[in-house]
Amino acid sequence: MAWINKRPASLERHSLVHSIALLLCSLAAALLAGLAFKQWWLWLLLLPAWLVLNKWQFSRRKQMLAAFNRASVQLEAMHNQDYSLQAKAAYQTGIAASFQQQLQQLSCALQQRKSFFDEQQFLLYRLIDQLNTPILVFDHKQQLSYANDEFNGLFGQPWQSLRQTSAQRLGLHSEPHWHFADSERQRQWQIRHSRFMDQGQRHQLLVFINIQAALRDTELEAWQQLIRVLSHEIRNSLTPVLALSEQLQPKLAAQRDQQALEVIRQRSQHLQDFVSRYSELNKPLSINLQPLCAADLFAAIQPLFSGAALQARGLSLQFHSDATLLQQVLINLIKNAIEAGSPPGSIQLQFARQQNQLQISVSDSGHGISNSRDLFVPFYTTKAQGQGIGLQLCRNIVRQLAGELTLQPRSDGQPGCCASISLPWHNS
Repeated sequence: MAWINKRPASLERHSLVHSIALLLCSLAAALLAGLAFKQWWLWLLLLPAWLVLNKWQFSRRKQMLAAFNRASVQLEAMHNQDYSLQAKAAYQTGIAASFQQQLQQLSCALQQRKSFFDEQQFLLYRLIDQLNTPILVFDHKQQLSYANDEFNGLFGQPWQSLRQTSAQRLGLHSEPHWHFADSERQRQWQIRHSRFMDQGQRHQLLVFINIQAALRDTELEAWQQLIRVLSHEIRNSLTPVLALSEQLQPKLAAQRDQQALEVIRQRSQHLQDFVSRYSELNKPLSINLQPLCAADLFAAIQPLFSGAALQARGLSLQFHSDATLLQQVLINLIKNAIEAGSPPGSIQLQFARQQNQLQISVSDSGHGISNSRDLFVPFYTTKAQGQGIGLQLCRNIVRQLAGELTLQPRSDGQPGCCASISLPWHNS
């Protein structure tokens, strides 16, 4: 019949119907036995037996349903990644015991896998903290959930103060790919991203790469290669010219000819010195970080420019840097300020700490910047006796100190220029 093969609505309903049917069948059998045998004592025996049988039947039903309820609770806990809950086995043998055993094995396997992924995520976050490039983690709502200390240098404040801030409020967009909304930052930073799962939710990992640093390295490498070629060719040409001029000069009787050879010798020697000095840009510097005080640094520089009446602010600041290299940069910048026509008492040095950066500025009141695009181009100079080396050498030193040197007009509207040195702040 069709109703026999019909699928039960639920296990609870099916077991309840089965228990009621057994109850009715046992009751009917007891009534028939009582009617067939009309002894009163038979009723006294059948009634307790019938009650005991049905109580046992309902207790078995309750035990079976309790086993499934406990398994359901354990599965719900496993769904929430809680594998500490272990359901008590309701049966010792049979298919129900086998099911409970398999459930326990699945829970242990998932616990081991979760421990593995937790360890991997712990290592991931530790790695993020160790890297020296900004790394940001956004949750499934594209809200900031984690970042390393380099976040401070990129956004100007600790990432903890911007936790749960949306990517859009940070100036980031994910479509069509992750990028800065600000065009200037977009030109400076390249963003690499990947996805990973954390607590069952998809997270975005963004790695920010300063492509300007890579472009600077490429530019420096190109200049260094050009300098090597030029130095080689110039030395090969100047060496015999200088040697011949020195040999011919004492053999010439005419004073005018001797003066001409002296000019040739001097200019050849000057060009050789120029090439030798410029070739120093190819060599890496030996950095020696040590505790410094701005007052001591200023005291070492001030006697070299006694007529300039140098002014200084922030002399109480203490920091770590290379004293020799930093002095050389400041001496060159002050010399440039004097040569730019800055009157005595108008050159000011300022030392300050901004977030995780050491800021040193040299302001003057000279004639300012005539061509900002060519300031750091090798061989370019606006001075009659200049060689186009000073600023390039200063920037090379600052960059090897992991900083940056910029020159721009003064921001207070006064005539002159401001040279700014930005260096990373070293705590030890």
